[in-house]
Amino acid sequence: MTFKEALNYLEFVRERGTKLSLENIQIIVDNLPISLNNIKFIQVAGTNGKGSTSHYLTSILKESGFIVGMFTSPHLQNLRERITINKEWITESDFANSLNKVKNICEKLLKNKIIEESPTYFEHMFLSSLFYFYKKKVSFAIMEVGLGGRLDATSTLLPMVSVITNISYDHTKTLGRKLGLIATEKAGIIKRGVPVVCSCNTRTVANRIIKKIASEKFSPFYNTFDNNNKITFKEESDFYSASYLSVKRKYDFRVFMNGNHQVGNAATAIKVIEVLENKGINIPIKSIVSGIEKNSVPGRIEVFHSNKGIIIDGGHNEESIKALSQYLKEKRKNDLTLIFGVLRDKKYKKMIKYLIPHIENVIVTEPVSPRALSAEVLEKAFLPIKTIIHKNLRSALEEALSFNKEVLITGSLYLAGEMRNLVTGGL
Repeated sequence: MTFKEALNYLEFVRERGTKLSLENIQIIVDNLPISLNNIKFIQVAGTNGKGSTSHYLTSILKESGFIVGMFTSPHLQNLRERITINKEWITESDFANSLNKVKNICEKLLKNKIIEESPTYFEHMFLSSLFYFYKKKVSFAIMEVGLGGRLDATSTLLPMVSVITNISYDHTKTLGRKLGLIATEKAGIIKRGVPVVCSCNTRTVANRIIKKIASEKFSPFYNTFDNNNKITFKEESDFYSASYLSVKRKYDFRVFMNGNHQVGNAATAIKVIEVLENKGINIPIKSIVSGIEKNSVPGRIEVFHSNKGIIIDGGHNEESIKALSQYLKEKRKNDLTLIFGVLRDKKYKKMIKYLIPHIENVIVTEPVSPRALSAEVLEKAFLPIKTIIHKNLRSALEEALSFNKEVLITGSLYLAGEMRNLVTGGL
């Protein structure tokens, strides 16, 4: 199988749709012709912050000298981003080979009637990551949950630590319209006896539910923030100077990612590292500090200094746009040209309210997705603000740059990825 054939096969799989169930994928994992016993898995769930936290963990463990696999989704620009080792994308040939192994084993299981159906697109990607991590003999594999937790493919694994970054409203049609229901779905990743790190505010119903489920499963529970674990930080010119005082010790570090919420994500990674230390894994403090400082994630309030400046952020729900707005307020940005596109199942009107104080010009467009909200409908949500519609993304960017103001691109990870392709490719 070539890389092109792999992409064509995945497109065929995608068209079959998805089915939220663990039964089928669990059987496949149990029948894989490889042993995963030597891989230390860390599973990361949450509404926001799980991707950045996964990157922080990978960066810290890499700095400690470990070979670290990371499985994330969705991708920003290239499907190969989803499967990395020490932050290096899987090669085209390794991806094609790994996917081919998944295809062959699943066809065999189907033929022998061991499974009833072929895996979904996400499950194919997940299984491909396992073959690749096994081949490369990774020490750790950071596995980001795709959706929810309880029925996610990554929940077929037994992790060394389970992580839940936060809980807010997203994918409500699937996960439920109440935070308690969403928290219960996310807490579905908790395995009996496996330690849990939770970054939810201790005063929230989500924190109480997760803690209760952890207790029922005899899983040690750790808050990232509470009366005994506190974070302080100061905004500098191009980084945040932070101190995390945990029960164990004090950590002084710098965060170079934009947005003060990234300080919290870094602290969550530190708390996970402490749990690993409790299990006898030695991770020097200097590796924690340097891992945090060196970490970066494309498309997370990413600033390009071409023209008057371009900010690309994959924020795609109310909570992430709120964090973006806080950054814009912090940097006193209030005359931006906005390019905005969103998926139709998002609470886009609330997202827009956070952005309005920072914008002078608005261009509405559509992410490259069958779930995209039409630009005509989105335009009405900005009234009485005058907007310009550009469904062609290249035209939208060219028009935005013509205003000679700093440009903000946000609303969807799909939009951020396509626009990043244009920006990094020089249009």
